[in-house]
Amino acid sequence: MSYKIFVVLIFIPLFYIPAIFKDKVSGSNKHNLFIIERSKDANQIFYDLNVTDSNQIDTKSPMTIYWLRHTENGKIIPLSWIQKTYAYGLNYITNSKSETIFQFVSYKKRNFHIKKDKNGLFKVFTAFNNKELIVKKIYIHLDGGTFWFPKIPKVELQLEDPITNENLTKIIIVNAK
Repeated sequence: MSYKIFVVLIFIPLFYIPAIFKDKVSGSNKHNLFIIERSKDANQIFYDLNVTDSNQIDTKSPMTIYWLRHTENGKIIPLSWIQKTYAYGLNYITNSKSETIFQFVSYKKRNFHIKKDKNGLFKVFTAFNNKELIVKKIYIHLDGGTFWFPKIPKVELQLEDPITNENLTKIIIVNAK
């Protein structure tokens, strides 16, 4: 009898976790800030801002990060612990209700700022040549390597100038050949 209870307690939650996560992703207090795409496949990583009912950054959990797996019929799943810890997760440097500064766990050479734009909408900004630009998408070029040590020759940031609304692409050379 105790074996059956053990099986039920272990396996039943596995069926509910995707449903609970999907509800968390699709809540009304979510605002998509940017996505990451990779040359490896069509899957995307979404970075959604969590805001309070008074439209302030949720300082306890500023962002929800998840996969949209186009290669698996559009399945939505959270990042794994390894992905959060070594690749796509974030380190928050400062975190307040009006502005958050973060870096990617895998690339600490660039800061990103979440704050409101001139229209009062939260956006992610980063600086190039002392000019703040809005981050729309990040595209990672993969060129082989291994699971733990992928070869990433460059990363493209698709940006927008908040003053002129001009779309720009900036390239970061990661691993020069």
